[in-house]
Order: sequence, then structure tokens, then C-alpha cells
Amino acid sequence: MPGTLAAVGAVDTMETFFELLNAGDREAAVRLMDDKAEMRIHVGDSAQTLRGVERVGGWFLRGDAGLRMIPGGVRDLGNTYEADVLVVRPGAPSLHLDATFRVEAGKITSINLAPR
Repeated sequence: MPGTLAAVGAVDTMETFFELLNAGDREAAVRLMDDKAEMRIHVGDSAQTLRGVERVGGWFLRGDAGLRMIPGGVRDLGNTYEADVLVVRPGAPSLHLDATFRVEAGKITSINLAPR
């Protein structure tokens, strides 16, 4: 069943992504992104779209030291992985995000982050 294989790949890819990111190996986490990855970040009433692994990956690489993203309430929708993500940064209030990740062939192709 192709749909089942895609779902397992999305969940496995995202579990690996969060494990690497939270262990401080941001470079390895970014290597899980497709070269043409896109990320949409919603802030207030506006949104910004980053395109390409250099810009999308750079957002994660430049994050505060000690940045943690902890997924909860995961919804497996085939090649789309949705989660309530708790973002923890030293010296800053924690933040809950609605996060959607699209995974194709084991690579993250798109990310959408919006405040809850």
C-alpha cells in the first residue's frame, strides 16, 4: 500500500528531525530537508515564506542555543505530519505552534508554523 509507506516515512523522518534538532545536531536535522524546501511562518496577521534549504535550514541553524521543539498531539496524514509543537528557548517564554510538515521520499519539502 503506497499510502502506508508514505505515512511511515513521514513519521519516521519527523521523529528523526526532532531528535536531531533537540540533541543540538541542527546540521543533521537540516540535511533531512529537500533542496527546494519551503517554510511559511505566521506572525500576528502576516506570514513570511522562506524558500530553499539554505533559507529554511538557516532559520533552524540560527535559532537560539538550547532551542527545543517538542511535538505533541501528532496527526499522521500520509505524507503530511501535523503536531502541536512546544518551542522552548532558554530565557524566553515557551510557545505553542500548530505545525505542519510535508515529507516526500524521506525529505521535508514544506513546513508551516503558526501560533496556536
